[in-house]
Amino acid sequence: MESAIAWEAANRGTEATPRRRRLALKSGPRTFLVDMEQVDWVEAAGNYLVFHVGRDRFTVRLTMREMEPRLAVASIVRIHKSTFVNLDRVKSIEPIHAGDHLVTLLDGTELVMSRTYRPRVNAALFLDDSPR
Repeated sequence: MESAIAWEAANRGTEATPRRRRLALKSGPRTFLVDMEQVDWVEAAGNYLVFHVGRDRFTVRLTMREMEPRLAVASIVRIHKSTFVNLDRVKSIEPIHAGDHLVTLLDGTELVMSRTYRPRVNAALFLDDSPR
């Protein structure tokens, strides 16, 4: 809960300035303020989220459902039941099987996008989602 409170305090009153949105993320005893645009991707680990920011990893006690609307303002979208990705970090998206897609980030990280979330990603990227 401390991370959620820290996030709210760090982001209070920033609705008018979305470019300055930052996350308060803990690593050990220290709390780091991270620009949302620096987040590469986020993965779920039970009731925790692991934020991947370059080579750094930050774990916070929040759920995917709680965090999804907060991340949407920074073009960070859900691509799987347990994964968010920053669309600005995506290098390519390619179909793999049964409607799922492989999302490759600029740093080479590969993530799976499930078919359930493909329409959301396509809408965010303004892609045509018609069947091929």
